[in-house]
Amino acid sequence: MYSISEKELNSIEQQLFNQRGIWVAEIDGRKVPTWKDYAHEIERAFRFPTPCDKSMDAYLDWMTDLSWLNAKGYALIIKNVKDFIRSDPEKKEKVLHFFKDDILPFWQSDVEKYVVEGKAKPFNVYIIE
Repeated sequence: MYSISEKELNSIEQQLFNQRGIWVAEIDGRKVPTWKDYAHEIERAFRFPTPCDKSMDAYLDWMTDLSWLNAKGYALIIKNVKDFIRSDPEKKEKVLHFFKDDILPFWQSDVEKYVVEGKAKPFNVYIIE
């Protein structure tokens, strides 16, 4: 996970869009004041096959699958992070914790242990104040 400035984002976005096969998703924290709003946005951004708003376990399952995207790697950009899930600071911390402790490590190496023919892939999260 990277905390970056808006200025740095422009350069990173250019690099991401120039890499073939990288799935880039962007979420504006101002538009996701609740967990449910975030769940709907992440479903849209990563094209989840079914909703995940009723269960954080379902959310984690989809974030550690993403097979339907056929991507070589993933990037999630969260803008206006101070407004992100602002109605429930505990849930906000839980979501960010999921990235640090579950989702990113899964794509870094655990996928090779737990998925038949699973391949490690880059997954970067960029957080913009």
